[in-house]
Amino acid sequence: MTSKTRAASAVLAAAALLLTSCGGTPVQPNETSATSVTPDEAEQSVTTFVDRSTTALGGDWKPRGGPGLSPCTTGDGDDGVSWVVIVDRQAGDDPHADVDAIEQLWKQRGVTTERYQSGGTDPIVGIRGAGGPTTSVDFTADPRGYALTAESECAEGDYEDMVRRQGDATAG
Repeated sequence: MTSKTRAASAVLAAAALLLTSCGGTPVQPNETSATSVTPDEAEQSVTTFVDRSTTALGGDWKPRGGPGLSPCTTGDGDDGVSWVVIVDRQAGDDPHADVDAIEQLWKQRGVTTERYQSGGTDPIVGIRGAGGPTTSVDFTADPRGYALTAESECAEGDYEDMVRRQGDATAG
């Protein structure tokens, strides 16, 4: 496992936690007794979820990294892996309307949502949630730029082994 791969995974996981835990009461994901998703299925579902969300808003979204692996604990209490996707773009003309559009889309996909807003004269608005194909998801509509972070469901898997295999695959 390369230190770059481990560092990139750690940065993605930390960014997801920071972005989804800012202010307010966190939205709790639906509890399940066991995971029924494979690591590949979890990666595909969160990637598709992010793609649908960004397509709904339009614009030129750029990946910050990922999807990146993150360690997690399955509903059974076993070690597992989740995938974190972070994308951003320039701010839109109407952040409140964009939050409305994302909220509607996410609710249709089974995500429980909570809106938030910073203080000040030019507040940052956003929405976070959990459920559907995500354990956490956050859309921040900052006047300086938009960001969307999503973490997949936790799938059974060995994080260290998967990071090592990713490193081996990229090393060629």
